[in-house]
Amino acid sequence: MPAYSIKWSYDGEKGPEHWGQICSDFEIAQSGKKQSPIDICIKDIKPLEGKPLETNYSRIPYLVKRVENSVHLFPQETNQTLVFQNETYRLVAFHAHIPSEHLLDAAVYPIEWHFVHENARGEKLVLGAFMDVGTNVSIDMTDIRRVFPEVFKDFSIERELSLDITDFLPEEKAYFTYEGSLTTPPTVEGIRWVVMKNRQTMGHVAHRALEKVIGGTNRPVQPLNGRSIQFYE
Repeated sequence: MPAYSIKWSYDGEKGPEHWGQICSDFEIAQSGKKQSPIDICIKDIKPLEGKPLETNYSRIPYLVKRVENSVHLFPQETNQTLVFQNETYRLVAFHAHIPSEHLLDAAVYPIEWHFVHENARGEKLVLGAFMDVGTNVSIDMTDIRRVFPEVFKDFSIERELSLDITDFLPEEKAYFTYEGSLTTPPTVEGIRWVVMKNRQTMGHVAHRALEKVIGGTNRPVQPLNGRSIQFYE
């Protein structure tokens, strides 16, 4: 994602309700009809036919650094892909929001990871994955919870981690999909969202550590405006 020199925030005069008024590039945050995130209401979903989601991730190095109001991780190899409805998308970056931005039948989750992908035409697909917090931990966040506070202190600080983002995703690949936008300025539309139904579980210590860095980074849900939400089971 390109980092804008124009400042925006998650509260106050440059918070989400004012994003569309900060500058002309951000105006779609106010005027757009296909904005994200949304509340995914089960009663509204329609079945999706086709092939299951295919993920092709492995353990590779990621560059970790602060971008705007959060911490982003950038793959240092170009071979991390997913296939959605016969279209291949390459992972370009990922980050998290605390609490979740998307809701599922009005339920808020402790954290939501966004894995940003692009296809050969430059079209974006964001894979969203909620996580629970508990004692039955399914992912080791030791390195991430150590590095996030370090890089967030200063835009010039960078770290490298070895990760397999398969670990962030549930084994069962049931998902919701709809057309939306980025959830941070400039909130451009035309983004394909794929939001996993099921969740992995992270530990309380890791969640508290990340919350100190990226807590309160959730844009409020946006009107659906008649959009279709599909579900692949």
